[in-house]
Amino acid sequence: MSSNTMISLRPENVIRQIPWRLDSKAALGFLLILAIFSLVGWLYLTQASAVTATSYRIDALRVELDRLNNQNAGLVLEIAELEAISRVETRARELGFGPATDIKYLPVANYPTPAEPTEAGYGLVQVDYDTDIYIDEVEPAGWWVEKLDALAAWLEK
Repeated sequence: MSSNTMISLRPENVIRQIPWRLDSKAALGFLLILAIFSLVGWLYLTQASAVTATSYRIDALRVELDRLNNQNAGLVLEIAELEAISRVETRARELGFGPATDIKYLPVANYPTPAEPTEAGYGLVQVDYDTDIYIDEVEPAGWWVEKLDALAAWLEK
């Protein structure tokens, strides 16, 4: 069996033998569709890249926030240790300070004396520290009693 068909591989013969042909409108449409798909793919990859970069930045900022929170907690602990009364007393003794044993008051000439309490209750009250006075024993100011009486009368209505 011999075959009598001979295939020519010259370009002008190959183009004539292609079963489908593209005219210029079809080629232009194909290129336009290819460009649109390329543009959509590029936009998708750009957005995905931006989202990924933002995600990495958020993760880095969270790690930084955790590090700063831990550092802040360590500093709060260090401050609490430095403010401990026993440590302050020890440090004061190291600096030569001690409890006051001999207290002397100095008189000041022309020093204004505290005003008596006014009806509104805004004046200063002189307290004698030699007596044991507690907050519960001090009478409230007159305006406060009036306000409480007005509130009680309003609630009774």
